[in-house]
Amino acid sequence: MSSHNDLKPENVLFDGERVWLVDWEASFLNDRYADLSVVANFMVTREAEEEAYLRSYFGKAAGDYRLARFYLMRQVLHMFYAMVFVLIGSSGKPIEANAKAPEFRGFHDAIWAGGVSLASPERKLEYGRVHRNQALQNMRTIRVQDALRIVSDRMASV
Repeated sequence: MSSHNDLKPENVLFDGERVWLVDWEASFLNDRYADLSVVANFMVTREAEEEAYLRSYFGKAAGDYRLARFYLMRQVLHMFYAMVFVLIGSSGKPIEANAKAPEFRGFHDAIWAGGVSLASPERKLEYGRVHRNQALQNMRTIRVQDALRIVSDRMASV
């Protein structure tokens, strides 16, 4: 499936009637859950909103399998963003592994509102830490285990 692969607030425009996705330079075939997860990191703020979000996309109830795939992809993206932004933000210099970082939701809300720019290396590094911390927090939950089981069971039956 075609994916944008660079969804961020700057690439989403709204003209009062329609949403427009711009800057398709990074587009290529990818798992649909990648773009869904990137947008969800900005717009889906609670677990209770996930079903409605996926129902809107798929046109029917998401069900356990889609919710599980979606949740796992969000974790993959947290790890990916952590790696990329720590690498870019550190500029090849050693980093403090245990440095504090802001809470994910507040930081993402500030990016969406235009209050945080990721232009500086320090901000990029901070953003990498934000994602790292969120991934670590989520990986310690029973929900990850449940999602892995649901997806694994589905793949075993195919």
